[in-house]
Amino acid sequence: MDNINNGANWMDASVNLYELKTQLADLGFVRSDLVDRLRESILSNSSQFSIQHRERFEGLALDCWFDLHRKEPNGPIELHHYDTAIYQKGTMNISYRAFEADIPKDLACQVLAKQLAERLPEEMAIPWTLDKASASSYLAIDNPKQINFFNQLNHSNMNTQNLDFLKKSLLNLGFGEQVNAELEKSINKKVPEFTLAAKHEFNQQKVDYTLHFKGGENLDNYFFNKFDSTLKKGKENERSQTFYINKGHGVTAKEAFNLMEGRAVHKQLYNKEGEGYHAWLQLDNNNQTQNGNKEIKRFNENYGFDLNAVLKDKGIKELNTPEGTENLFRSLKKGNAQQVTVEHNGEDKKFFIAASPQFKTVDLYDHQMKKIKREELLKPEQKQTTGKKQGEQQKEHAPAKKQSRKAKVHV
Repeated sequence: MDNINNGANWMDASVNLYELKTQLADLGFVRSDLVDRLRESILSNSSQFSIQHRERFEGLALDCWFDLHRKEPNGPIELHHYDTAIYQKGTMNISYRAFEADIPKDLACQVLAKQLAERLPEEMAIPWTLDKASASSYLAIDNPKQINFFNQLNHSNMNTQNLDFLKKSLLNLGFGEQVNAELEKSINKKVPEFTLAAKHEFNQQKVDYTLHFKGGENLDNYFFNKFDSTLKKGKENERSQTFYINKGHGVTAKEAFNLMEGRAVHKQLYNKEGEGYHAWLQLDNNNQTQNGNKEIKRFNENYGFDLNAVLKDKGIKELNTPEGTENLFRSLKKGNAQQVTVEHNGEDKKFFIAASPQFKTVDLYDHQMKKIKREELLKPEQKQTTGKKQGEQQKEHAPAKKQSRKAKVHV
């Protein structure tokens, strides 16, 4: 028995300390420093006080405030209830709750961990102080597999590397941070698979996305496998397509929109041996897969589409500097209809162009995105020079008319 050297009633204080120490040990609190503070409390003349206690785990930290009081002056100290808070290390995540005096530490930690995993708002924590029945009832809600939330959070700390990788992948794929909170909640629930909804708007056109995630073995890691994309162009005109993700790489949200608009996108792909290659992708409006997805046409480097050769000597001012060239080519490779400036009769004229790899050319649009003839992209000087040569050839050699047409430069 602990040695108590002071107090009005040495025997009563000793018994009180033993009973409290045993009660807390039965609840799972056995640290010696907690016993020392209990001793100090029993020897004091206070009628009500709180003892703070902290325990650290691998990925979590638990704070407890034990509410103790005497029912009568000089009477024994009793544990009324205890308040708790659990923290996830390396984050700002924290969860609070109060428990009756007979709730074991393990049960309290499970409740706190589930609240933390589900991001349960404090105003939804009803009742605030839980007894055994209400604590067990809360843990059973939406938890048919009786997941041990505390162990998952503590030992894997939500597998932060996997979570960070998924967040980075979503950012790189153009989904930003709009689903991060729901992603974290869903991973914490440890379900085999789940979907998240995202939205974007491009050129005043709305696109809805459904992102598909699937858990690995033992649900220790999750994978972002694909997303469904739906472009809304009126109530009766929607275009949908599923795009697959490979290790965080694939078509981005904006590129998916461009593909559904009918434009081509330039991507790095991988063959079965894992070797990388580049190819232009374009949806095939005439052929579909068994699941209703449009087939994807691929035009690799051997196909012969050279964007630089197509745009060379067309008077595009953006190509006058290395930076302008890089920006223009990058935008076109992402599938954008990019605006360019061409000098026309001494004035700058604006067009929009988009890559058309299947026909080894570019498509040309006016400021209203109406398709126009590609010949409009030729320099005026080129047209005049070409016309002059045609006239000379016709005078000297009548059959040369067909040859002069071949000599024209087309995009």
